[in-house]
Amino acid sequence: MGTGDQKTFPCQLISPAGKLLDCRTSSVVLPAHDGQVGILCNHMPMLCQLGMGVMRVAQLPEGGGETGSIRPEREFLVDGGFALVGENSVTVIAYEAMALPDVKAETIQSLLDTVNKNLAGTALSPAQRAHETERLRTLRRIAESIPS
Repeated sequence: MGTGDQKTFPCQLISPAGKLLDCRTSSVVLPAHDGQVGILCNHMPMLCQLGMGVMRVAQLPEGGGETGSIRPEREFLVDGGFALVGENSVTVIAYEAMALPDVKAETIQSLLDTVNKNLAGTALSPAQRAHETERLRTLRRIAESIPS
C-alpha cells in the first residue's frame, strides 16, 4: 500500500525547546488530561488539554515511498499543554516534551528523583499531588522500557 492509498495529515509538536516534530502522519495518540485520544484523518476539530504521558505518531517515510503495512512510530514524553485538531491537522503545544528514543536512563532517573522529592514535600495541593503521582507512574513505565 502506497502513501497515496492512505489518508494523511500534518502533525507538529512544539515545546519550549522548539519544534520537536513536523511530519505527515496517518494517526496520532495523545495523552489528554482525562485519558488517551486517538486521531485519524477527518477527526472532528477540537482543542484538548494534555496530561502526562506518551504521544505516539505513525510517521510516514520521507519521500512517500512504499513501506508495506508497517509504519515507523515515533514516541514523545509529553507533560501538559494543549492539542489543537483542525481540519486534518494536529498541532501540539507542550509545556514539556522530549523524544523517547533520545532519552537516556540517567535522564529518566533524574526526573524520577525530582518527582519523588516533590511528593515528599508537604506543600502540594491535592491536584499537584495527583499530577506528580501520575508523572511517577508514567516515568516508571518508561524507565522499565529503556535498556540498561
